[in-house]
Amino acid sequence: MELLKGDNKKATIANVQNFFLDEDKYPTIRRRSGDWGIKSPQNDITGIRGSRRGNGSEKSMIEYAEYTLAKRAVDYAIAGCSSSYRHPSQQIIKYRYIQGLSLSVIKERINKFGNSTYYRADDYACLEFADCLEAVCERLNVDSDIIPDLRAKNRKKTGQKGDEKRIKTGIQREI
Repeated sequence: MELLKGDNKKATIANVQNFFLDEDKYPTIRRRSGDWGIKSPQNDITGIRGSRRGNGSEKSMIEYAEYTLAKRAVDYAIAGCSSSYRHPSQQIIKYRYIQGLSLSVIKERINKFGNSTYYRADDYACLEFADCLEAVCERLNVDSDIIPDLRAKNRKKTGQKGDEKRIKTGIQREI
């Protein structure tokens, strides 16, 4: 069985790497899923509500809940990846993208010493993670603004034979 059949694999791999390494994506999820920013409601001793608009505590709790759910989805997706000698996807994701270890240390830990051998395993780990993450995000109903679908779809070129067939038979694509 081919992993992510019909998807653009190179773009998917780049999306996964960008997800972990871009400061606005996974590092932000990790920071905002921490509970250090949550405070109990503060009442004014005068009994008069301050001039601040909105409910900051409520917004903070909602954001915390959304990012905690997103962090949990990433953790479940990593746990759903392979952890065998042939496909050490869990270890690669944890060591390279979460812990940020050097490639020489990672290669030694997973017993993949050749560059091409390691990069094939890394690519497979990224593809497997993208597949697992989408399934987990769907089940947990994670906000797509926090974790977008990392799988890059192949786009069909216009003017292909399939389009000509549809036109000849009178079936047209909806736009």
